[in-house]
Amino acid sequence: MQAIARQTAAREPEDFIGRFNERIRALAANQDLLVRNEWQGVDVGDLVTAQLAHFADLVGSRIAMDGPRLRLNAAAAQAIGMAMHELATNAGKYGALSVDAGRVDVRWRVEGDTFMMSWAERNGPSVSPPKRRGFGSTVVDLMVRQTVNGEVQLDYIASGVVWNLTCPAANLLERNNLPKDSEPTPSSVAASTDGIDYQIGSAELP
Repeated sequence: MQAIARQTAAREPEDFIGRFNERIRALAANQDLLVRNEWQGVDVGDLVTAQLAHFADLVGSRIAMDGPRLRLNAAAAQAIGMAMHELATNAGKYGALSVDAGRVDVRWRVEGDTFMMSWAERNGPSVSPPKRRGFGSTVVDLMVRQTVNGEVQLDYIASGVVWNLTCPAANLLERNNLPKDSEPTPSSVAASTDGIDYQIGSAELP
């Protein structure tokens, strides 16, 4: 929480209270799911639904979610949950969910020993890369990449924001969800809040 407070104040001082409270609620939603499951992971669908609670009336119409039942480990659930919050907030203020025609597709799957997840906006306002990169971009990119030792691609294309995550399934799924014989890669990083704080301290990332 201290990391979120410092980064929000430094990069978004004009709306500190609002953004800080939103991010604390997003973190609390992740924690609630983990506590409910006795810290034995969180289903991806439940995590996405919790972070899109503000747009619950749009799920099934303008927001489509598709993927198998997969349980994320605690570290991955917190990182991906925060990323979903930042993407949803941006979509609601500036992207596909800010206009009536906009749509969002959230998909996840496992192919072989690789986990893939995407957030794709369409039919929204024309978008372009932000002139100022701040805490939100750090969360959806650096924080997720370091936590699951994966690759994140964030594109601002004309049809809307597209976010893609690819990583070894063993780095973020609970062991009973892993493809047979999968093992975490030796360089896998489980980023704690303190670790994220140190990493983003010098980052110039919205």
